[in-house]
Amino acid sequence: MNDTAAPSNSLERLFLVTAKIERRELRAILVSFVYLFCLMASYYTIRPLRDALASEVASEDLKFLWTGTFIFSVVAAVIFSWLISRFKVSSCLPWIYGFFIINMGIFYVLMGAYPLESTETMMAPIFNTDAFVIFGEVKVSLVVGCSFYIWLSVFNMFVVSVFWSFLADRYSKEQSKRLFGFVAAGGSAGAAIAPSTMGIAAAFGLVSAQGTVIFAAVILSVTLFCIHDLTTHTSGGHAKGAEKGGSKDKVGGSTLSGFKTLLQDPYLMAFAVFVALYTFISTIFYVAQVDLVRAAFETRADRYAANAIVDGVVNTLAIFTQMFVTSRVAGKWGLVFLMAVMPIFMFFAFFALSAFPVLMMILSLQVVRRAGNYAMTRPGREMLWTVVDRDKKYKAKNVIDGPVYRGADLINIWIENGLRSAGFGLAQIALVGAGVAAAWSGFAIYLGKTAEKRKSAIADAVPESAPAE
Repeated sequence: MNDTAAPSNSLERLFLVTAKIERRELRAILVSFVYLFCLMASYYTIRPLRDALASEVASEDLKFLWTGTFIFSVVAAVIFSWLISRFKVSSCLPWIYGFFIINMGIFYVLMGAYPLESTETMMAPIFNTDAFVIFGEVKVSLVVGCSFYIWLSVFNMFVVSVFWSFLADRYSKEQSKRLFGFVAAGGSAGAAIAPSTMGIAAAFGLVSAQGTVIFAAVILSVTLFCIHDLTTHTSGGHAKGAEKGGSKDKVGGSTLSGFKTLLQDPYLMAFAVFVALYTFISTIFYVAQVDLVRAAFETRADRYAANAIVDGVVNTLAIFTQMFVTSRVAGKWGLVFLMAVMPIFMFFAFFALSAFPVLMMILSLQVVRRAGNYAMTRPGREMLWTVVDRDKKYKAKNVIDGPVYRGADLINIWIENGLRSAGFGLAQIALVGAGVAAAWSGFAIYLGKTAEKRKSAIADAVPESAPAE
C-alpha cells in the first residue's frame, strides 16, 4: 500500500485530520476500537444486574465481597501468568475470552433456576460479627449472587488489563501516543450505549434481568474475531530483531515471574504505588457520592437517576476527549503532562470539596475526575507499558491491574472507614485526599519522565518496527 497516497474518501480524511490516524493504520484502529467497545459493552450490560444481586447482601458485609474479589484477582493473575509462560499469547486470548463466555452461560442457567425469590438453601461460608468464618444455611440465590458479584469484578479488571497488554504489544510507542486515546473512546462508547439500550429493553419487557447475561456473552464473542484480525494484520510494536521465529508470540518465564518482576523493577513499583494512590482518591469520591446522594434522594429511583445522569455526562465527555483531545495533548505536551494533569487537578479539587462538602460539588468534581481519568490518566497509564518488554506487559501489568488494584481497593475502604470512625467528616477526609493527590502527582511526573527516557534509550539502541497496518 502506498502510505503517502491521499485519503480516498471523506471518512479517511476525517480520521486523518481529527484523530491523527494514518491511512495504513485505519483498519487496525477501527478493529481495536470495536474490540474495546465490545469488552465494555459486555461488562456494562450486566453490571446493573450485579448491583441488583448485591442488594441481597447487608451493606456491612460488602467488604467481604471485596475481599473475595481481591483473592480471586490474585488467583486469576497467577493462572494467566502460567498460561502465557507456556503458550503463545495470540493462542491464549481466544481461550480466555471463551472461558468467560461459557461462565456467562452457566450464570444464566443458575439465575434462572434460583431466582431471588427462591427459598432453596445450601450450606455455605458465612461471617459472624467477630469476622470468623462459619458454615450455615444460606439461600442458593444469595450464593449465586455473591459468586456473580465477585466473578464480574474480576472479569472487568482482568479482560481490560489483557486488552491493553495486547494492544501495547501490537502498536509502536509512537503510535500509542496518537492512537490509544481514540481506541479508549471505544470503551466509553460501549459503556454509554450498552446500559441505556438494555435498560430500555428491560423496561419494555423485551429482556429479563438474567437474560442480559446472554446478550453480554454474544457481545463478548465479537472480541474473538477482533483478536484474530489484529494478530493477522498488525506487525506488532516490538523492535525488529528483538524476538525470533516461533517464540515471537510466547512470553515465557515462570508462573510467578510477574510478581517477582514487579518487586525487582523500581519503575513498576512506582507504577503500583501510583495505582494505589489513585484508588484511594476514587474510594473517597465513591463513598462521598453514595452518602450525599442517599441523603438528598429518598427513593431508589431518584438515586438511580442521579447516578445515571453523572454516568451519562462522564461517558459523553470521555468519548469526545478521547477521540479528539488525548492524542493532541500527548503529542504537544508529552506523556508527563498527560500523566500529571489530573493528579494536580485533584489536589486543588479536594480543597474545593473541603470548603464546600455538598452534593453539587461532589457530583461536579466526580464528572471532571472520571472523564479526565478516561481521557487522560488511563490512556497515559497504558502508554507507560509501551517502554517495557513483553514479559512485563503481560505478567507484571496483570498483577498491577488485578491484585494490586483490588488489594488497594480493599485497604483503602478500611482506611476510609477508619477515618470516619475517628470522627473525620467529609471536609477533613478531603484534606487527607489533597495530601494523597500531591503524592499521586509526584509519582505521575516520575513515571512520565522515566517512560520518556526509556523510550529515547530504546529508540537510540534499536529502530522501531513498522507500524500496524
